[in-house]
Amino acid sequence: MSETLLPKLPGPATRALVEAGITDLHGLARHTEAEVAALHGTGPRALGILREALDGEGLDFRPPDHAHLVDEYLAGLRPPHRQTLEALRATLRIIIPHADEGLERGIPAVFLDGVGVAGYAAVADHCVYLPMSTKVLAAAGSAVDRYGRTSGGIAFPADKGLPGTLVAKLVRLRLEELSSVRNGVRRDYYPDGRLKAVGTMKSGQLHGHWRWYRSDGSLMRVGQFDRGEQIGTWETWDRDGTLVTRSQY
Repeated sequence: MSETLLPKLPGPATRALVEAGITDLHGLARHTEAEVAALHGTGPRALGILREALDGEGLDFRPPDHAHLVDEYLAGLRPPHRQTLEALRATLRIIIPHADEGLERGIPAVFLDGVGVAGYAAVADHCVYLPMSTKVLAAAGSAVDRYGRTSGGIAFPADKGLPGTLVAKLVRLRLEELSSVRNGVRRDYYPDGRLKAVGTMKSGQLHGHWRWYRSDGSLMRVGQFDRGEQIGTWETWDRDGTLVTRSQY
């Protein structure tokens, strides 16, 4: 996988990464920056080089998971808010199991690559669901008409949870929105939140390096575009990481 090889690093950093089983940028992106920094030999200089290399490929370190902060938030609630939001949390985990958890402005939320997908909170005598985008609520249409509106979300009774079908719909609409980038890094996801493709866009066209992944997380194809046109070397890999085809454009 030549296009994903690690950049040139100081010897100790290279040895530390290889010993940890990290041999390319795809594998590096599966770790948090803190995990990599904890390896003996990966100092500030090496981390800076790695950040730049990841950015150049439209990748990033895996965001840290702060599920314990969500645990603390929910533990501080009283019934029925606690039970209702715990059930909503469980629903989100089933729908989008590959998301990370944490707090967004003090409320529980799930994230993909550091971007919020859904949030929820207890407010007075009700609970709220935040789809992280007003465009999602507009796209949901009549599906959310029966619920009260809050600033950027919908309100529902503290003793009644949201239907799983509605939560799934709102998550799906948010993932579709995240895939609508016209300029900059675009990430497409499978319904469960696993990364499907990542690359850069320019004026609505694929431009720069792109990668596609199977639903099991294995790298499937890498290639490059110039304003929508395939250029350079394109490679396809099987699930075991063996090169299947290499084409030149």
